[in-house]
Amino acid sequence: METVALTHRAGVSTITLNRPPLNLITSQMLRELEEAFDQVAARAETRAVILTGAGSRAFCAGADLRDEAEHTPEAGRKFREAGRHIVDGIETFPKPVVAAVRGWCIGGGTGLAWACDIRVAAAGATFRAGDVYLGMIPTWSLGMVRLVHYIGRNRSLDVLLLGEDLPGQRAFELGLVSRVVPDDALDGEAGRIADRLSSGAPLAMQAIKEGVRAQARDGLREAAALEERWSQRILGSHDAHEGIAAFKEKRAPAFQGR
Repeated sequence: METVALTHRAGVSTITLNRPPLNLITSQMLRELEEAFDQVAARAETRAVILTGAGSRAFCAGADLRDEAEHTPEAGRKFREAGRHIVDGIETFPKPVVAAVRGWCIGGGTGLAWACDIRVAAAGATFRAGDVYLGMIPTWSLGMVRLVHYIGRNRSLDVLLLGEDLPGQRAFELGLVSRVVPDDALDGEAGRIADRLSSGAPLAMQAIKEGVRAQARDGLREAAALEERWSQRILGSHDAHEGIAAFKEKRAPAFQGR
């Protein structure tokens, strides 16, 4: 892969947008992101994923407009579909995904970061969803589809209509990021969170992700039915028995994802 880097450390895999200094998104990057997530999904050792950007200037400053300018209408449609596929893939990925954001996070970059399960921002990070000031709208089913479920109607309109720069602390206040840390502590904090997530029971992690998504997209009845299906599967699993045994024996559990 040329625009995405993939590394592994024990139970944590890191996917890095690798087009510094701004890590602008191209069609090639979307294809390689999908390939990277496919590889991580197939790696049994991986229990948690970090998504970040190379360099210090940007997590991702949005789509490469030079690349988009060359799109035919059909190519543009395929680019939008690929972006939606990546956002949906992050939200439905069976393993927890942590965004580690430093520098600029703009447009399509917010689509990638805000879809992650845990979002850590450096104090110097700046977010912007200002499509309307380019005569455009967000088209990856984040701002127009998911954001109101993430942070509510009023805050979503504040973010999307005003299109203002949001420092890390303001993004935290809006619920767009999970926590803000000093710039030089970002990698360590993201790694610590990923390590904690990787120590949890994989089936339970997947069930919770699916359950939270179902609450927003499918409604209460469907979410309750999903909870029961997962309960029947998990309560008889190896990991449930192992978790209880480890608690009684005062030791760390050895979850196997089954």
